[in-house]
Amino acid sequence: MIEHEDKVKSLEILVNATRGKVDYLLNADNALDAKAGVVIALEIGIITFYIQNTHILFCFSLIPLIFFALSFYLLCKVLNVKTYNTGVVDFYNDPKNYRTMKSEALLEQLLSDYQNAFDKNSKNLEDKNNDYKRALKIFLVGFILLTFFI
Repeated sequence: MIEHEDKVKSLEILVNATRGKVDYLLNADNALDAKAGVVIALEIGIITFYIQNTHILFCFSLIPLIFFALSFYLLCKVLNVKTYNTGVVDFYNDPKNYRTMKSEALLEQLLSDYQNAFDKNSKNLEDKNNDYKRALKIFLVGFILLTFFI
């Protein structure tokens, strides 16, 4: 009996730890969205200032704008809403019959659900993070070029 209680307690700890990892990823995603929003606002301000202070737009002066547009596109991809799996289970409308499971089996299933959510979400977050980094690099190149044309 004590061995069973120890196993259940261990599974509870694992479920809580894995749920914490999923929550961490979701918070990181929100932070990345906030950063992308700030960079978009900065780009719009810079482009507006640049266009207002450039009296004649010629071919070469459009090059920084092209870089900003590409960066803007990547940042919009970052902000694109992706479906995230939170690992939260609807115990009443579930195909796995969570409510009828014994505590040990339920904890093992929840652990599996949270781990699957973490794996899927980490891939989504990695893709968003790569797009954000590319957008920042392109933004910096556009900003450097902009300084040459002002």
